[in-house]
Amino acid sequence: MAVWVDASLRLNPAFADTAASVFKAAVRSAGNPAAARAEINEWFSSQTGGFVKDILSNSIDDDDDGSGGGGGAISASVFLANSLYFNAYWDHPFFPHLTEEGDFHVSPDHDVRVPFMAGSHQHAFMDVGCHPGFNVLRMMYRTGGAAGGDKMFAMYIYLPDDRDGLPELARKLASNPAAFLRRTIVPAQPVAVGELKIPKFEVSLKVEASRLLREFGLDLPFLPAADNSFSGMLLDPPQGTAVSSLLHQCFVNVNEEGTVAAAGTVGEIMGFAMPDDQIVDFVADHPFLFFIVEEVSGLVVFAEIYISRGLDPHHTVIIAQRRETDKRGGLVDWSCRTD
Repeated sequence: MAVWVDASLRLNPAFADTAASVFKAAVRSAGNPAAARAEINEWFSSQTGGFVKDILSNSIDDDDDGSGGGGGAISASVFLANSLYFNAYWDHPFFPHLTEEGDFHVSPDHDVRVPFMAGSHQHAFMDVGCHPGFNVLRMMYRTGGAAGGDKMFAMYIYLPDDRDGLPELARKLASNPAAFLRRTIVPAQPVAVGELKIPKFEVSLKVEASRLLREFGLDLPFLPAADNSFSGMLLDPPQGTAVSSLLHQCFVNVNEEGTVAAAGTVGEIMGFAMPDDQIVDFVADHPFLFFIVEEVSGLVVFAEIYISRGLDPHHTVIIAQRRETDKRGGLVDWSCRTD
């Protein structure tokens, strides 16, 4: 995390101390708009392995209507930046020679061709939880590198039974994320897997999210403050201080070896029933949700919906985004996308 502040403003010392001690955030001075833009863009690129680029626009007059829906123009005096970079190998990688193209069912009447990674003898037994209407597959990462290392992270793929079942599954998760985002969503004992097919994909998204958040009812930060609403951050904040823009950019690459994920932002207990002799197929050939989770704390560090590479990204929007504290104290960040 990092903070840029205009020279004419002063951060509240308590905010600056918390940013530095808790979030390890460096505080920098924001110079002229062009210099600040370049420095912030370079910071994101360096923090995410170069996958989050030019999160702020080149123009300093892009804001189309002043509602925070512009292209990331430098028009504010304080910038809060947060980044994520994840790069890990599968504990049981896929063999590239088994990857083949197949039909991905974007909707009941629309298919596209995508490459599917296929399971091998290394995937004969997997962590799969079977639930009414959907299955969940957990695939562990080897975070110490290609050979060895502690297994601390995992990808969870939530696959609806029906090809058009994603919206309903997303609604269920949004209504009670704590019930769905638990390690007990999959059994402790691996189950026999018959056919295993996971798309190999690379997706990215850049979105100005302030207008969307306001549609969900989060208005207060974006309304010009007539009082000292920002006094916890600034000493003597100017009248009319408000969040003018909230930009989010993310990138995910899932392949035979593992996963690379990067993101930047500026501005009930469920059981399962699994007969011991049942063989489970997990064929992710229609839209699904996936999460990257730190297994010790249960922290969700990355969340997305995969529809297919053949879908126009302009038809993809965020339908939910929440930040909450789970019962173990871990911060949960997640977003869901669908067309």
